[in-house]
Amino acid sequence: MKIYVGVLSSDMTENKLKSLFQTYGHVTSAYILKESQNGQYLLYGLVEMPVKKQALSAIKSLEGIKLDGITLSIHPARMGSRNRRRSGRSGGRRTYDPPEEKKSKK
Repeated sequence: MKIYVGVLSSDMTENKLKSLFQTYGHVTSAYILKESQNGQYLLYGLVEMPVKKQALSAIKSLEGIKLDGITLSIHPARMGSRNRRRSGRSGGRRTYDPPEEKKSKK
């Protein structure tokens, strides 16, 4: 299962990101993606865990924690070209599709 992690501090490394998730199980890969917006870079993470139960446990436990002064947003990544955005003049591109917001039924 692929997991999106954003936004990361500039101090984050792929090894640190992998270690954060290894607490919950085996991590196949961990990458840091850079996106340019308004002349500044935003860092996002993409982590892959082969065991879905472990990945969901990591998401539940790590969502909303503060790391290096930044509150993390963590959720399952949605890969594909649907809804892929390209930022204006910077030429940067997101390599994931953020989840659609769910409307609660009352």
